[in-house]
Amino acid sequence: MHFAAAVDSIESENLDQRPFSIEDCGFMDPEMHHTMRTIDDANEYPKFGWVDITAEFMSACSELNLGELAQDMLFGLFEAMSAIEMMDPKMDVGMGYNRNDTKPHTFETAVDAGVLKLNNLSHEDLIGIFDALFACMVSWLEGNSMDQVLFTCLYLHAPAKIEDKALRSFCHAVRHLIIHIKNIIISSSVNEEEDFQLYGNSSLLANEESPSASSIGGLLKESEDELVRHSKSSNQPEDIMAVVHRLRFMRHFYQSLYLFDFAMTNSVDEGNINEIYKHLNASLELIPQIKKTIEKGTQPITGSDCPNPMGFSPRIHDRSQPPTFPRSVKMRDRPSSLMFLEELVQRLKYSCKIIRMRDYYTALNFFIEFSRKSGHCILSRSILQGLFISNRRLIFGSMQIKDFLWDSVRAFNNPPVMNPKNVLAADRDIQVMLDNFFKYCSSTFTQFIRICGFNRARQRDKLARFIESFDSIQVEAARLDSQLSLMSSEKAAEGNGAAATTLKHSAQFATWVLYNCFRSMMLYLMSGFELELYPYELLIGFIVSALTRTENNLLVQEEYADHQSKLQAGSNSGGGSSKNRPKNKPKKNKKQQKPYRQEIVYYHAMLSMCGGFYKAIGALTKDGRIRQPMPKFDNEEIRFNRRFAPFANLTSPPPVGYEEFKTFREHMMRPPSSEIYSIAAKHFNQARNALESIQNPEQEILDMLQVAKINYVVMNVLAKGHQKDLKRQPDFDFSKHRHFPIIKLN
Repeated sequence: MHFAAAVDSIESENLDQRPFSIEDCGFMDPEMHHTMRTIDDANEYPKFGWVDITAEFMSACSELNLGELAQDMLFGLFEAMSAIEMMDPKMDVGMGYNRNDTKPHTFETAVDAGVLKLNNLSHEDLIGIFDALFACMVSWLEGNSMDQVLFTCLYLHAPAKIEDKALRSFCHAVRHLIIHIKNIIISSSVNEEEDFQLYGNSSLLANEESPSASSIGGLLKESEDELVRHSKSSNQPEDIMAVVHRLRFMRHFYQSLYLFDFAMTNSVDEGNINEIYKHLNASLELIPQIKKTIEKGTQPITGSDCPNPMGFSPRIHDRSQPPTFPRSVKMRDRPSSLMFLEELVQRLKYSCKIIRMRDYYTALNFFIEFSRKSGHCILSRSILQGLFISNRRLIFGSMQIKDFLWDSVRAFNNPPVMNPKNVLAADRDIQVMLDNFFKYCSSTFTQFIRICGFNRARQRDKLARFIESFDSIQVEAARLDSQLSLMSSEKAAEGNGAAATTLKHSAQFATWVLYNCFRSMMLYLMSGFELELYPYELLIGFIVSALTRTENNLLVQEEYADHQSKLQAGSNSGGGSSKNRPKNKPKKNKKQQKPYRQEIVYYHAMLSMCGGFYKAIGALTKDGRIRQPMPKFDNEEIRFNRRFAPFANLTSPPPVGYEEFKTFREHMMRPPSSEIYSIAAKHFNQARNALESIQNPEQEILDMLQVAKINYVVMNVLAKGHQKDLKRQPDFDFSKHRHFPIIKLN
């Protein structure tokens, strides 16, 4: 190993003109200083001065233990990782070159060499370039560097110099699309480093003089119209229309993202969303036509990493990347890229439905469902987040968060003190207390929605730190309920029975906070498939209890409102003649409010499913069918405490300790395994009955139902002693449901 010290040959008369001395250059090591001075004072300066440092290097390395790294003021972890990756072909860009390789083309050199056409492009060339740019855009959205995918296209470096009108307008659209996508993702702030590479060679976007963002649609439309006119007199109109379809798709797709960016910056209204819907539907209709004509364009050369034979220089930015940048980029092929764009448009259409969610309960459910279906797509997640909470930190760009939470509590359990028609609606003290409470809640509840916008892998880590924040809100909710209860007693003492009755049923605030706390705990547990390790009866039971209490409060309020209306009607008609008074028509039996009945049934089914799996795993373990870790390598108490550490600081629900969990499990494991299998089968049967009672079930409910039916049969078979002497571990098939597997016997 050698240390290379390259010293330029300098004439002796120019020595005094050096801008910096060796001391100023930072060579503080005396030996290094002496070596450099020796070379500097030599009469003939060698071009390279090689110094063998192998012995010193090996000696220094011998002082390091396995896994240790040297650290210095100028040599930290970043530099250490860079040193490890040096000369690794997967990480070191220099290892991909040979000495005889030609220098990658830039836009100017490619034009001068005649390998980059600016005019007279065939329809085959245009289709190939457009499809390659679609593939580059998809690869960028999947987390690759903009420099390594999109800006390998030389046409994007200087689109103003392109003479072909269709290609020029398309490249301008792609450049502006990059800006809008970056704006959307940055403003939403739900991206992580593995989701999206925000930074690239921004100078390529800044240097070019391009048309305004609002004029891009017009430029694309002009190119379309011109090509359509040519197609009417062409012998091959299909090839021209294939180019038109791509330009038209880009126009509608660009306009939709342009309007998304505008709505997130200003306000979200029905007019903007309807316009976005129109463009997204038009984009969706064009994709099948584009798919049919993929083969009409130029295709990538087999074995090459270039997405298209003309217009691309894959290694143009390799030397400008930081030392530890991931070098290996797997570009999407064209059919899968178009499939991705089709699914993206569908996701964007679905995200627009968020404007129909007018309360926190439905908005949270929408975000959780969207994350489950489309959590892998950073752009659709960012747009959903931006539509809901704009850049101005307002709900839909127009409503304050505390006002949205106010309406949400009214929609969830409708506390009487928040009813505008109530006698206490104008009480200033009560309104100030409520206003302060919702201001205090705003940050936590907004953060809960925001966490649901991250990718599912990151949600778990963020939920673990977030759950603790509900504890302080629970205290505030309990304090508010206590104050309202105290005011109820004061109103009753004053003889104001109506006000006292209104305040009497004011425990809904704590219920609302607890329900959302339980939801966050459930999300955390289900994201790690650890619900079966936690006393499932407690957490899911708490959720069912909160929803049942809310329904009961709504029923009490409904009965009280009916009673008040009857009294008011009687007092209004008391002075009139019974002869002239019209007879009241008999009212039909009014259906009582049960808005959460479906959700309660769903959680009952989940409770039974968890119970079935808990008993099934216990019986399989008792039979020796599931291997356990060796005791010297395992400490169950440590695992339990680490997994449920986020719940330890919550006041409600009270945390469950390991000893309590151990007692619960030991009690469950006392009967023989055949009896435990029978209990598990009973749980799965209860889950099946509950799921079958849900009206208009979604696909997830149907999948859970199938899992419950199959596992019910398997547990009954095992309860009868099937394969009792075989100790083969069963397979757990998660293909039907992501949390509840089908148990398959081998």
